[in-house]
Amino acid sequence: MTDEPVFRDDDEEREPAEPDWEHAVYEVFNPEHTVGVACDRDGEVVGMHLADDAGENGEPWLAAEILRVARLAHEKSRVGLRAEMEYKGTRPYTVDSFDLPTEESYRALEQAEFGRARS
Repeated sequence: MTDEPVFRDDDEEREPAEPDWEHAVYEVFNPEHTVGVACDRDGEVVGMHLADDAGENGEPWLAAEILRVARLAHEKSRVGLRAEMEYKGTRPYTVDSFDLPTEESYRALEQAEFGRARS
C-alpha cells in the first residue's frame, strides 16, 4: 500500500445530462451565410440572421431565400422532435405516426435545396 493520494474525476462517474429539449434551437443558414433562421422545438421562428449584403440580389430573391431557409429550419426542428421522442422511449410506430423526418431525410432535403452536401 502507498501513501499517495488517489484522485478521482467525479465527472467520469456522472451520467450524461439529459438534453435540454425545451430550450433547443435549430438553425439553418444558406450556403452563402447571408440568410439564417432559427426555430424552437415547436417549429416556431425564434431568430433570423440577415447579412449586410443579403439584399444585393433584390427583394424578391431575399423573400424567397428567407422562406426557403425558414422551411428548412422548421423541418430541422421536426427532426429534433423525432430525436426527443426516441430518446424518451416513445414506441417507433408512435413516432412514425407523426410523420417526422429522419436525420437522413432532412439531409437529403437540404442537399436538394442547396445543391450540395452540408456539414
